Amino acid sequence: VFPFPFDRALLAQAPGLQFIHKTGTGVDWYPIPLLDEAGILLANNAGFNATAVAEHTMLLMLLCLRGGVANFAKWRDGIWERSTPYEPVLLEGKTVGIVGLGAIGQHVARAVLGMGAQVVATQHRPHPLPAGLESVTLLPLDDLLRQADIVTLHVPLTDDTRALIGARELAIMKPTATLINTSRGKVIDEPALIAALQAGKLRAAGLDVLAQEPTPSDNPLLTMSNVVVTPHIGGAAAEINTRQVEGAIDNAARFAEGQLPERLVNA
Repeated sequence: VFPFPFDRALLAQAPGLQFIHKTGTGVDWYPIPLLDEAGILLANNAGFNATAVAEHTMLLMLLCLRGGVANFAKWRDGIWERSTPYEPVLLEGKTVGIVGLGAIGQHVARAVLGMGAQVVATQHRPHPLPAGLESVTLLPLDDLLRQADIVTLHVPLTDDTRALIGARELAIMKPTATLINTSRGKVIDEPALIAALQAGKLRAAGLDVLAQEPTPSDNPLLTMSNVVVTPHIGGAAAEINTRQVEGAIDNAARFAEGQLPERLVNA
């Protein structure tokens, strides 16, 4: 959540602004057409936190599959509870659907392949699969949703991806499927997700991002026994924080020296 709108009125207060560097990856806060109109360059640190987000994705995925997260509070209170709200299942032998096979998606693909899963994926911009991912099958989104036991989202928030997973898409998924989101909360139609989980039309969900952050304390997702929620921390790691700062400083120096910044979002 940003504390103020990034709009024409804000830009009017900075008439000399020529370059913005976002230390993270997501740029959905920025009005890119307005920046283009004003001739302001926007760059980010795309790919810098890919490893951290992929690892967090695996954490959420495995917690959802094991089914024991609802017992965490009991264990902390000294209650030895081995039964789980829903039966644990293996990742091995499952089909993982990766929506967005970019840097993060590729890390996730390698991890789940190494644990014995199969991978199907979508690509926004088709490109040859890198070494080690030759077994990945590329599918249209609907086909991926129908086949996958676990669906994990790795796309930016754009007009095309807003509510990408809504009531229609959730209905296509297997009722035994698990949904993971470490991208942006608004990529999922949250009320539709809540309804699907409450109706037993989805096995579980692991969410590092929500439609509103911080989310209201009465959000049903926070108390569901088959949902794991973390507060948008997937990209965090001590090593990543250092890279993010260095990337920003290096790009600022490039711009100050008259060079084109790296990782430009707009041309």
